[in-house]
Amino acid sequence: MKEIDSDIEKIIAGCLKNDRLSQRQLYDRYSSELFGLCRRYSSSDEEAEDLLMEGFMQIFKNLGSYQHKSAFGTWVTSVMLNFAISHFRNSSRFRMEILTENMELLENVDEEEQIRTNLVADQLLQLIQQMPEAMRVVFNLKAVDEYSFTEIAQMLDKKENAVRNSYMRGRKWLMERLKLEKD
Repeated sequence: MKEIDSDIEKIIAGCLKNDRLSQRQLYDRYSSELFGLCRRYSSSDEEAEDLLMEGFMQIFKNLGSYQHKSAFGTWVTSVMLNFAISHFRNSSRFRMEILTENMELLENVDEEEQIRTNLVADQLLQLIQQMPEAMRVVFNLKAVDEYSFTEIAQMLDKKENAVRNSYMRGRKWLMERLKLEKD
């Protein structure tokens, strides 16, 4: 679906000419939403701010490749998401752990729903930020961004089974923390 917005077209044109005012307008328009995305993939607000700045540099760098095939907001989000994933995939801290095949699933969905509704979104985000990095990236891609395990494995250049196990481990980790918060 094509975004029909003459203001954004003017901003894009200005950015392509390296106009600082246009770049600032683009940043102001999308930074809040993209900062939320960066917070999900970082371990602190400071790291999220760094990701946001570096991600915007990628957006400005690749702006000429935007082909109007999707809404501009979708394209910007995709560039930022790909940058965050690439950042963590290439990070020396990012290591996908080898996990056992027999990861137990949490079976009590009712309790999970109850815990989720009792927590404020910001508290949940803070817990996710504390999650070990490899699990956090996979958890966000699956639970928040709704990618399939196959897609995540391709993005992270990992085996699908390792991604699935990392997600289940992250989910278990989060549920344990949520139960502690509840008590």
